[in-house]
Amino acid sequence: MAYKAISDERLIDWAIETVHQVIGGEALVQVEPRLELKGKYFGYADLVSGDHVFDLKSGGIASKPGYKAQLAGYALAYMEDTFRDFAWCHELYIDSQYHRYYKITLDEARKLVHGILDAHLDEKSEPSACCFCKWCKHALTCKALTEDIDEEDMKDFNLNNPEELAEALHIARRYKVWVEAVEKEAKKQLQDGKQLEGWRLQKRSGREAINIKQAHEELYSKMGSEKFLECCTMNISKLRKIWGEHYDDDLPVEEFITRSRDTVAMVEDK
Repeated sequence: MAYKAISDERLIDWAIETVHQVIGGEALVQVEPRLELKGKYFGYADLVSGDHVFDLKSGGIASKPGYKAQLAGYALAYMEDTFRDFAWCHELYIDSQYHRYYKITLDEARKLVHGILDAHLDEKSEPSACCFCKWCKHALTCKALTEDIDEEDMKDFNLNNPEELAEALHIARRYKVWVEAVEKEAKKQLQDGKQLEGWRLQKRSGREAINIKQAHEELYSKMGSEKFLECCTMNISKLRKIWGEHYDDDLPVEEFITRSRDTVAMVEDK
């Protein structure tokens, strides 16, 4: 999984339960196996088992075809290696708790994957900006991200017009990828000791933390439970998990648990 942190363990619990519903509790699984088409590419799916290839995704739900090209790459390598004629691909969107799945045959995967590889290796092919550019190592120098940057008319959008706003948003998303790549490279060079006129690194203090058990041992006798608990926050997911591991009945305080307002994310509708 390509996530630095996942704040809500229930999201992972949902993914585990979804996998369990698909393959059962006794199936043999491989976690983050290296899937490779020799001499072409390799990658790491989050989990494979039997005829199934799973990959976890965070953020919004990608519009169709979603991550089919990526999963086809995993599936093709897996099918070639295990002599299968088909595989089921599963995109598990943990934030939305959405499960997208589809069957892909060996021939379909070969056609899709080799088509991408052939286009990539074609010296005459031109790069094309898409929603996956933010993961590309060429984002800093790719001309597809900055192709309109010198055009004067691109600055004259009427943002009160929905059609022009939608067009401007596509361009803004492309520039955002390039801008972030530039900032990342600039920070790297400053950290390497290089000088960038008008720019410098600024140190920021890290977040403070304390082991709650140690704090309790040191302070509880003086503060008492009421004052001490006023300083604490509860991890609801961990509470449910620990309760479920030790008790068979439902968590008695569910009715007192509140949830903040839902948020919305803007995603591309292909």
